[in-house]
Amino acid sequence: MDELVRRWAHGWTLCRGLAAPLNRPAALEVTLGLPGRDRELFALTDHAETVNDLAIDAARTTATWLTVTTEQPAAKAAVLEQAGLELLDEPCLLMTIDLTKHPIKAAPPEYTLQTSSDGPLEYAKVKDAQGNVAAHGMAAIVGHDAVLHDIQTDPAHRRRGLGSVVMSRLSRRAMDRGAATGLLMATTDGGYLYTKLGWSTEATMITAVS
Repeated sequence: MDELVRRWAHGWTLCRGLAAPLNRPAALEVTLGLPGRDRELFALTDHAETVNDLAIDAARTTATWLTVTTEQPAAKAAVLEQAGLELLDEPCLLMTIDLTKHPIKAAPPEYTLQTSSDGPLEYAKVKDAQGNVAAHGMAAIVGHDAVLHDIQTDPAHRRRGLGSVVMSRLSRRAMDRGAATGLLMATTDGGYLYTKLGWSTEATMITAVS
């Protein structure tokens, strides 16, 4: 899990325009500088004693988040709470896919699909007939990985498969640039869509706040 978290975090920070993660003992540290979220630690192991040590460290500071990627979310959530951290309401999922197996989906005829690039970043937008953005997303290309991020559909345009259109185009663009594996962090609701597209859940990502 250590390697997978590192690969995902590298692309995630690029997507958010953040400095590269710093290596800390048993964790990566990312500075976000946001109110209530100044920094976030991403545990590189879910060993109970190590998670407890990281949680105690996080609890000593303010505006620190700690994310643990694990196949035992309930047990690790208990460790975080016992250390004095407050769990966020909804855990997320760390998901992967072989990009060659990602389904291809075209935009419905009443929509247009636009793409652009900026260094390692790829962007995809679906617009309606009036030029309004109906869905969008982005991906960071890091070596053979494509880390997808911020896949969103406007509420007025949901249930039309537009999220799948964005995912499809980003996957194709990533493969054109040499990527072979897709990674993303998904909400539980998003995970249902991604599973239908062939993504696999590797682990649960639980986050707690000091």
